[in-house]
Amino acid sequence: MKTLDRIDRLERLESWLKSDEPLVLHDAARELGVSLRTVHRDLEVLRLRGIPVEADRGRGGGVRLPSSWGIGRVRLTRAETLDLLIGLAIGESAHATMQMGHADAIRRKLLASFSHADQRQIGALRRRIRVGPTASGAMVGTLGSTPQQVSDPLKEAFILGRVLTIRYKDGQAAMTSRQVEPHFLLHNPPIWYAVCWDHLRQQNRTFRCDRMQGATVTEQSFTPRPWSAFETDMVGNPTREI
Repeated sequence: MKTLDRIDRLERLESWLKSDEPLVLHDAARELGVSLRTVHRDLEVLRLRGIPVEADRGRGGGVRLPSSWGIGRVRLTRAETLDLLIGLAIGESAHATMQMGHADAIRRKLLASFSHADQRQIGALRRRIRVGPTASGAMVGTLGSTPQQVSDPLKEAFILGRVLTIRYKDGQAAMTSRQVEPHFLLHNPPIWYAVCWDHLRQQNRTFRCDRMQGATVTEQSFTPRPWSAFETDMVGNPTREI
């Protein structure tokens, strides 16, 4: 039996614990190719991570999770949390009061699931998402879709503070290649924009996300600028933070 490394063992143990049956330690040691003592050490690591492993009186010295554990618990990455925060912003900006009446409570619980350091980082991301007035009918009539192969790199560059290379089709269907710093995401329902510093033009520019034809994250970093560095270019389009 090949011995798994610790990360793999911890993932395997956590998966077993989340199943319905108690985990028999001798069986786990044999399956993982390690000693019983190593299994005990791995379980202690899981306890330190906040997983409430408790002893079971069953055959062979078993362990399990409390039957109520896991209810209401969701583990999310920063990117997944940002997606949910963006979803809340969409619902609130659309005045979907029936569906979004608990938006503030949901937002607080999302943030509470992270460490204080991560909360500060996510809070900073929230302040970089703005909601403005509803787009005009003429603008909505030209709205296209934003494919995942564009939206995922865009959000990654936005979260990590990385320069983004995009292929962009403007309103006259002219195609250009740009390197941009996505400092803010702006939602004029239902249209999303990336408020950027454009390396090609050497000035602030706002790009419609649905007009991005391709996007690639580079290794080049940037430091997010405050909204005040961009708001003079947004005259007539007042916005608020989500």
